Formats: sequence, structure tokens, C-alpha cells
Amino acid sequence: MNEGSIAEGLTRTSKNAETERNTPMQRFLDSIRSFFSPARNLSPEQLQEIFRQRYRNFRNLLTANNNALELMAAMEERRDSGRPFGMAFVRGGCTALTANVYKMIKNLVELADGRYATLDGRFNAIAGRIDRTLGSRQHPAESDQPHILHFDEIDLGSIDQTGEKMAALGEIRNRLAIATPPGFVITAAAARSFMAASGLQDEINRRLKSLDENDLEDLYRVSAAVQKLISGAPLPEELDTRITRAYYRLAAESGGEIPVAMRSSALGEDGMQVSFAGQYRTQLDVHADLLGQTYKDILAGKYRSQAILYRQQRGFRHQDVTMCVGCLAMVDAEVSGILYTRESGERMAVHAVAGLASRAVDGSAPADLYLLCRKPPHDIVHTDVSARRGRDPAGEPMPLLDRGRLAELAGVAMRLEEHFGHPQDIEWSFDRTGKLYILQSRALDDTLLDAAGNTPPPLPAGLPPPLIARGITASRGAACGPVHKVRSSVDLLQFPRDAILVVPSPAPEYAVLVNRAAGIISETGQSAAHLATVAREFGVPALFNAAGACAVLDNGDLVTLDAGGRRVFAGRVEEILAAGRAKPDLMTGSPVHTILKETLRHITPLNLTDPASPFFSPAACQTLHDITRFCHEKAVQEMFDLGGRYGFDHRAAKQLVVDTPFQWWIINLDDGFADGVDPAGHFVDIAQIVSRPMLAIWQGMTALPWQGPPPVSLGGLGSIIFQSTMNPRLDPAVRSGMGGKNYFLISRNFCNLSVRLGYHFALAEANLGEYQTENYVSFQFKGGAADERRRFLRINLLAEILDRFDFRVETVRDTLTARLEKRPAEFLRSRLVALGYLLIHTRQIDMVMADGDSIDRYRRRITADLAKILPETALTEVLQ
Repeated sequence: MNEGSIAEGLTRTSKNAETERNTPMQRFLDSIRSFFSPARNLSPEQLQEIFRQRYRNFRNLLTANNNALELMAAMEERRDSGRPFGMAFVRGGCTALTANVYKMIKNLVELADGRYATLDGRFNAIAGRIDRTLGSRQHPAESDQPHILHFDEIDLGSIDQTGEKMAALGEIRNRLAIATPPGFVITAAAARSFMAASGLQDEINRRLKSLDENDLEDLYRVSAAVQKLISGAPLPEELDTRITRAYYRLAAESGGEIPVAMRSSALGEDGMQVSFAGQYRTQLDVHADLLGQTYKDILAGKYRSQAILYRQQRGFRHQDVTMCVGCLAMVDAEVSGILYTRESGERMAVHAVAGLASRAVDGSAPADLYLLCRKPPHDIVHTDVSARRGRDPAGEPMPLLDRGRLAELAGVAMRLEEHFGHPQDIEWSFDRTGKLYILQSRALDDTLLDAAGNTPPPLPAGLPPPLIARGITASRGAACGPVHKVRSSVDLLQFPRDAILVVPSPAPEYAVLVNRAAGIISETGQSAAHLATVAREFGVPALFNAAGACAVLDNGDLVTLDAGGRRVFAGRVEEILAAGRAKPDLMTGSPVHTILKETLRHITPLNLTDPASPFFSPAACQTLHDITRFCHEKAVQEMFDLGGRYGFDHRAAKQLVVDTPFQWWIINLDDGFADGVDPAGHFVDIAQIVSRPMLAIWQGMTALPWQGPPPVSLGGLGSIIFQSTMNPRLDPAVRSGMGGKNYFLISRNFCNLSVRLGYHFALAEANLGEYQTENYVSFQFKGGAADERRRFLRINLLAEILDRFDFRVETVRDTLTARLEKRPAEFLRSRLVALGYLLIHTRQIDMVMADGDSIDRYRRRITADLAKILPETALTEVLQ
């Protein structure tokens, strides 16, 4: 059975040894056979070749294990970081991970002469589950889905067919009896039908996979090419006929042929946290003969450059977005705008422009601002009326809205908020007869808004006078960077990362730069513009309506933008930046983030923890992490048993002769013993070890005497007892691995150490060879005796120390992974000494870690001890 495409293409291990090879009876029979095996009559050269092959298998398995654990850590880190990532990261990580896990299985099966082949089936099952999680979501059967829905058929239950924007309009029209333009929706089923008929999706996917989203020139080139493919494809005749019929039905109801506004209404658009504001296309004044072509152009708008980047930054796959299109009768608008039902407590904000609402959202027209009380009669508490349209006979700017229209608009707005259950961002128009139409209503995250109309905070004492001290806070926060003015496409393509974007007006197409910009300054616009909405979502400070900014600021000038204070300063002003707003988490809850989280459920949980348990078996492997843990443990065991199985006694493990409370066993993989070691002996002295990495670890372990377990408080002792009783794997009937042997597997330049000291488990591995590119130190640590909080404190202390020693450190709950690579052997040797010290001297300190004082105490002691045992050159930068 094909378990999934991730597993496809990997050569399957032979099944001839798969059945029941790892049962106790079979192992006993194998041992009897091995006693009479011809292997005992093999020549030394043949035995040496067998060992060399097994050693290669073992090293390959360890390399794949390290790769797999690093990939798991990277995927978990990205899941929790809040930083953007796309499906390419998720799929690439899963592909690389499964390849490495399969390499581990293959090498273990070869190392164990065919045993453990049942792992192949467990791997296929898990890989199949991962592949299904990564697969595209299933859409409803298209045969029973309408391609056209008229507004009298639409409400919030229609979201999957019409998109949230048009579903909300239908809800407003049909449930609340509030006026909206009449019209119809070309549904998601129609869009999928068109794409299926065109046969373009595979070609589009191919082009998108090769796209470098960090290269703006490549982004624009691919975006334009994909949009051209869609716009140029023929519209299926049946769909064309349905659109035409729907239009003429609308025209008949409106008294004759009328122009329509064709508006995007994509699935996933218009959410509270993910607005897609201005990312897609709207076309106004469309006539009957252009309906089909305009429909295709709006479908193609799914792949506009800013939309591609927005989806990637917000964690949407391209297949998560299906473009529905609303066709609405044009409103002969006299005045239009945007209303936020809640801004700064009990106020609402109304932004108004003359004519069409599009002039408000693109910031191209001067806007009035009215702040109203949310409670009836909605008194006006502040106005800011643009003087650019002229003045009345008394010399005052002429407002676009009188008190009556403001009260009507406010009343409707509060009805919408009450019906939808949260603050609303509303697009509206009054036509030339004075009738109010609602054009759009979507959820508003009012926590991102600043109080419009308020006086900016006073300038902190001691700061120089600002270059600019005017404008509107479109997105609060502070930022510093070089000025880069954008007036043309060439300026846009040359925009550097972390610069301050300065523009004449906040056009929606500048959204393509939001993820690159440190901040935004626009000479015009207001806080309801689409670019302001996107800036707030991305946590990018933005100052709009800063008249004259392009003249005052020069390209390359370093400036500090204080968007909340509505000021721009020359140079870097730390006092302003210190109060800046933290970047938001753009990914959590998004489709791609959800897929990664679900995928990791099949990857990272570790269920196999005790090798002595009868449940430590291939059949118990539920995740890829389980498989890696099983393979690593059994590989060490196989190398330990290799000498006995082949009559190769001088390769068998020898006990290290030392005066310590722990047992240490050495497996000489190649040339880790000095000349003269008795091949038949069962013991070896530390003076007979020539493995450079083992000697470095041992130096750290033994340089200072361990002071024994720390005195445990009643709370610490209680946490240990509680953890023991809550661990289902600590079965008193099963011999626990916690008191087992500790293994060094060595050669002259290589060492792999498996340590079980008390309740925790650690792995250290290093190669200190001639070639710097092959050198590395890897360390993994898990577990402890105390409760979770105390274990976390110890893990964090270890992470802090290892970070100071240049390790790349990842922590996930009470598990730590650290790695250092491609450095000179002597540099890595000093780090191994520190690791050896930490292995012994951080034992059981989790039991006494109750607060910050205990952490500081152990930090000081560890620092002082390392200063004693490490050469000064290794500490110059580390312990400052």
C-alpha cells in the first residue's frame, strides 16, 4: 500500500528478516546460531572488514540522527517564533527529515544483520500521516455548487461560496434590512471550474515554486506572467452565459443597463486579524461587454505581487484562497468613506471623502475626520475638516457631512456592531439623493488603533527639535532607518530592507514593501487607508498626512520615526526607540502554521524514553522522534554486542578502571586505544585512551570533585516523589535504565557518549579531526527529577552557559539540543571540557532550583569552576 508521497522514492528495506526477529526467543536462537556461526572461523582481515562496514553504518546513522534532531528543532523553533514561513519551509523540512530518518533505519538494519526491519512499516505509516496532513484541503463536490448567487440568496451561511466580504453584505441586506447595492456573486465553485477548464494550475504552481519572494524584481516578473496566463485564458462558455444572465437580471431590476462594481471577495479575506486590505483587485464602472474579461482580471489579482507576499507573511497557502467576485450596482456617490465603530474607548471615527469610497481607502483624496460618541444621540466630540475643498462665507472649511447624516450613519454602524458581535470597519456611501448604502463591513481589531484627534504627547526633555511634527498616526510605534523615497517603480524595486518608506500618498500597492520597511511616512492619507490597515497588522509604525515629508527628508538620511508622537527626528534617538511597539505574531492560527503544528504531532513527541521497558520496540514508535530514539539506542547496543557476535573479542566493550560511583564502558571503534592494550582484557585505564574528544570530556568530568547531591528542600523532595509517581514508565517490575551503564564509543578523533545519570539522559558527540569542515560537537540533554518548572530553570541555565560558549542552542520544554561545528579542533576541545564539567556538576540541581537566587548562585559557582579548569584563552570572551 502506498502510505504517502514523502515515503515514495525511498528504497524499501528488504522484508526477509521482518517477521518476529526481535522477540526474546528469536534473540536467544540467534545467539545459539552465532556460537556455531562460521563468523568464528573468519580471518582477521574478514573480521576487520565486517567491523569497518558496521562502523560506517554506525557513523552514517549518527550523522542522520544529528541532522534529524536539528531539523526537528528548526521546525519547532519556527512554529513558536511568530516569524513568517511558507509551505516551502514545511514541505522542505518534512522531506529532509523523512530522508534522514529513513537513512537511520537503513543503517540500523544493516548494522544489526537484518533485525529491526519492522521499523520500515512504522516509518511508512508515519510518513503517510504526515503526507496527508500536508495535502490540500478537500473542496465540496463542484457539481452541486452554484456558480451564481444573487444577493437575496446570501447570508453569513454562504461564506464558503461567496467569501466573507459578500456574505456579510448579504447578511446586512437580508437579515438587517439595511441598504446595500443590489447585485450577485460569482462563487468559489465558478472560480474552481474556470481554473480546472483552463488547465493552468500546474503551470502556475511551477512558476510559484521557483519564485524568490525576497527578490522584488523576480516577484513582479512572476506575478505579471501568472496574471497574464489567467487573464488570457478563455472563459468557459457556460460560465460566461451565467454571468451575462445574472447581469441582465440585475439590469432589469434596476431599470436598464447599468455599470457595476466588480469586487474581490476571496475566501479568508476580511478577518479581524487578517484583513487582506487592498491586496486584491476591484474594478469600478464595468459595462456588460467587459464582464467576462474583468472577471478573469480579478481572478488573476489573486497573484498580484502584494497579495503573494501578504499570504506568505500571514501563513496562507495559495490553495487556501479561492477568489469569489461580487458584481454590485454602482452607487452614484456624493460622499463616501470609512467608519470605525470603536476608537479610543467610547468614540467612533468617521472618515469622509467627496465621491467614491475608493478615494478614502487609497488615500488619494483629502478626508474629513469626525469623532462621535458611540451612545445616542452620537454627539460630535471632534472634527478635522479638510480646507482643500474650499471654505464657507465665514471662512470655515466646509464639512462633507452634517449632523443629521452623521447621526444616521452612527446609528446604522452600531446596529452592525451589535449584530456581528464585535467592532466593525465599515465602508459606506451617501448617493446624490441622500440614501445611505453600506458597501462593506468587516471585523475591526480596535486594539491596534490610536486615538485620532488627540494631542500628541509632549516632546521628552533633552531631545532635539523634530524634522517633522505633524500628521496622523496610522500605525503606532517607533522605528529608525535610512530614508528611501518611492515615487516610481524603479524606486520601489530598489527599496532596501529596514529603511523608512517615504511616499506622496499611501497607495495600496506599497503594501509589497511593508514586510521590508522599518516604518512608513506618507504626505497624505488617513488611518482608514488600506495601507494603514496592513501596517497595523504587521506592526510597522506609520505616519500619514505628514505634508512636505518628501521635501524635508532626503534619501539615505538616518531618521527616527515616532508614529505615536507624530514626529520624525534626525539620527537615531534611543529614548524614542526604547518605547517602541513589539512586532506582532503574524503566523499563529494561520493555515500554514496550523499545518506545521499538526505535522509536528507526527514528528516530535517522544514516547520511547526507557530502553529497559518492554514497550521500547518498533511497534511502539508513534512518531519520527520515536524512531530516531529507537535507532540510536539500538545502534549503540549493536556496536557493544558486535565483538561477541563475530568472535571479535578485541573490539568488545571494556570497563574503565576509575574510582567513581558510576560505571563507564568503552567501545573502541577504531584507534581510540593506545598500543599495547590487551585485546582479551575486560578493563582499560584512562591512561590507555588516546581519543582526543573523550579525553577532553573526561577532563571536564574529573577536574573538580563532584560535591554530591545538593541538600533538597521539602518542596524539592516532594516534587521528585510526585514526578516519580506520575511517570507511567517507572514500572517497579521493570529494570530501570536510570541506573544503567554509560558508554563511550571512541576512535582517535571521534567520541559518542551516552549518559544516564539519575533521572536525566544526555548524549554528547564530537569529531576533532584534521579537516575543520568535518569538526563538530553535539549535545542533547533531557529530563530531571524535579517538577516541570524546576527542570525548565535548569535547562535555561544550561542553555545560557552553552550559548556563551558559542553553541547554537535550542530548547523545547525540558529538552536541550546544542551544536557547534566547523571550528578548529583545539577550540572545540575546550568546549568539550566545559561540557564534561556540566554533565557532572549540574546533576540533580533541578531539585533545588526554586527561584532566581538559586539560579544566580549556581551561575556564579559554574562560572568560577570553569575559570579554574579552562585555559585563559578559552575564557577571554566567554566569561566576561
